[in-house]
Amino acid sequence: MTLASSAQLSIVVFVLIALYGCATLSPEEKEAKRTELNEMSEKAVATLLDTKPHLQEIFDKSVGHVVIDMAVTKIPWFGAGNGLGVVVDKRSNTRSYIKVSRFEVGGGVGAQKYKVIIIFSEAKLLEKAAAGTWHYEAGAEASIGTASAEGAVKKPTTGYQAFKLLEGGAAATVTIRVARAKPFLK
Repeated sequence: MTLASSAQLSIVVFVLIALYGCATLSPEEKEAKRTELNEMSEKAVATLLDTKPHLQEIFDKSVGHVVIDMAVTKIPWFGAGNGLGVVVDKRSNTRSYIKVSRFEVGGGVGAQKYKVIIIFSEAKLLEKAAAGTWHYEAGAEASIGTASAEGAVKKPTTGYQAFKLLEGGAAATVTIRVARAKPFLK
């Protein structure tokens, strides 16, 4: 086994352990995880607004937003990732929590960690995100550190805007992706 394939296997094992570990939390651990996710969400939104202050008006007018902390690994032909996130509904001043699993098929290699921030202007889309949803796309991306370039073939949609804050890693992929979000920490 080469060093590269050993590292890839280690990352896949880590992702599987993280997925299993989050499913067996005690009530105290769930509350600690909620606090951690709320802090992560607030920090990510603050970072986005620091870099793009013009988005403040969009946040102010929105019905809510989602922030997801993701980690993704891609080995030739297959990729997987997982993340946890917060759905903030401004209308009811409530928060709910989601777990996201991402799978992809196509060429490429890499591993990256990032935050996804989605700002919703349509209530039905926000509610769908909180209840759990599937997302499909085909795309290409290249990233290193906190810089990236990406393109995707998506169904034209209004009602939300999405932003990605890279935290590190490197990846170059051309893939078909599917992501599944479902409620977490109920």
